[in-house]
Amino acid sequence: MNFLSLNLLIFAPLFAAIIIASPLFGSNALYIRRFSKTFATFHFLYSLIFVLNQKTGDVPLYSEFTLFGKNWIESFGISAALGLDGFTSLLAAFTSLIFLIVLIISKSTIRYKYKLYYSLIFCLLTTTLGIFAAKDIFFFFMFWCAELIPLYLLISEWGSEKSKETAVKYLIYTSAGSILILASIIGLYYYGFTANGELSSDIDFLRVYSSDNICPFLLQILMFAGLFIGFGLKLPVFPFHLWFTESQTEAQTPVSILLSAVIIKTAAYGLIKFNLSLFPEIFTKFAPYFMIFALINIVWASLAAFKQKNIKKIIGYYTVAQTGIFILGISSLNITGLNGSIFLIFAHGLTVTGLYMITALIYQTAKTYSIIELGGLGKFMPNLMICSYIICFSAMGIPFTCCFPADFLVYIGSVCADSGIVFKIISAAAICGIILNASYILQFFHTVFCGNFKNQINNLNDMYGHKAIMTIFIVIFIIIVGIFPDTLISIYGSVSENLIEILRV
Repeated sequence: MNFLSLNLLIFAPLFAAIIIASPLFGSNALYIRRFSKTFATFHFLYSLIFVLNQKTGDVPLYSEFTLFGKNWIESFGISAALGLDGFTSLLAAFTSLIFLIVLIISKSTIRYKYKLYYSLIFCLLTTTLGIFAAKDIFFFFMFWCAELIPLYLLISEWGSEKSKETAVKYLIYTSAGSILILASIIGLYYYGFTANGELSSDIDFLRVYSSDNICPFLLQILMFAGLFIGFGLKLPVFPFHLWFTESQTEAQTPVSILLSAVIIKTAAYGLIKFNLSLFPEIFTKFAPYFMIFALINIVWASLAAFKQKNIKKIIGYYTVAQTGIFILGISSLNITGLNGSIFLIFAHGLTVTGLYMITALIYQTAKTYSIIELGGLGKFMPNLMICSYIICFSAMGIPFTCCFPADFLVYIGSVCADSGIVFKIISAAAICGIILNASYILQFFHTVFCGNFKNQINNLNDMYGHKAIMTIFIVIFIIIVGIFPDTLISIYGSVSENLIEILRV
């Protein structure tokens, strides 16, 4: 399809940010919001065409910036190359959808600095799409670092009283991770030159095999560890998760959605694209031990969620637990577990967006995130309660909701993994996380909607307006994806099959 342009898909939001920042709209919040939502709607529709292109079986898309007919830094083999396959085209469309939802619900939460806020949102969209589409390791790293700036400002400028401190913590954690990633990237670049006799930073060119006896095994381990820790700091993986749970609590709800539904998915993508794909032998060796990390993430985060009284912090720990399930799936080293982990990226994103929509609607009425001050809301907000039923069912992995196929595939894949009896026991123990997960989600739902009504909360109104529309929209998506999971799997399935073939070589 000739009208499909990767440059337009990725950099059009940056152009929109420039328009918003220009004097064109002045400081008129209404015009800025309308332009932002209109542009984001068209961008999402355009991104869907890329998914349909993959669905029809067309070859993956590829494009490259050239300067006067030459690559970006041709003498060093560095190119500004972009590409989308079935997996990344879905990530691009999903990212565009979440940003559209965030822009719609920002109307009731953002009350000042409109030009800066909406400009930063579109800058963040470009950097996120660039991470998913980059085919060159240095181009990838450029987008990875560029993402830090708008997200830091979004957390610090529109959050609570402690948001600036939390934003600094986010910057420190992710910057430390970026240094480790850069060191590993330089090592990969050097290895590619040593092994092939040519300079190239193309990601698919840099696969490392222990059997070639060119790259010392210790260097391979160090590069692998640098990437794993660097991505783990952002994912978040225990014990590097503290910045994440604090950011979820202190940031505004739209930014919390972006953090949970999109930003940490860039790290999940990094683990698959770099650790699994470029170091297949090392990943295979250490995969059973990653299952231990997964078990700790699932059990510890679930137990921590029980203690939380702030709704946003409960959702934050829910995301940490789901990270454990994701790692469990990719560590299974089989097509079932890997398909489940990739599916979980989208299923968790939809579900956590729904959970934050519930939270926003509760706060809009009750002016509190504390479950201690809430209770019996179902009597006064029945429509919200019905939507919350379905979203909470998805968070628990109940059949016919989107998280069920993901969790089912991951657990089946982990139990069937060829990793020895000890690690099969670990996989079985991780499955018990289903019970823990259901327990704190049900506790949250019962306390907020079914408990005793707190008399100090007055003037309760059921969900209404744009947030109600978006919540219902998300509920419908959760059900459709849960009933027809093969629609997504058929698009990215060839990518996961290729990854399994790489692991078996």
